[in-house]
Amino acid sequence: MLTLLTHIEPAENRNRWYLVSVQATLFQPCAVIVAWGRRDNDFQRWRVIPVTSRAQADQLAAKIVERKIRRGYRAG
Repeated sequence: MLTLLTHIEPAENRNRWYLVSVQATLFQPCAVIVAWGRRDNDFQRWRVIPVTSRAQADQLAAKIVERKIRRGYRAG
């Protein structure tokens, strides 16, 4: 699973992106990877959320995406 969300509102100087991914890591069989930043800037932040199963990872990723969509982010 890989979901890219954007939130663009020029009037409010808002030009953000948010990425949610489910993948294996070096130390965990499955984890939710979250990254975010501004589209007009190279600076970005990353967060790795370890989980115990793929089903738990998919559920957490879907919850994160749903929350961001409620806050105005759009897919794409």
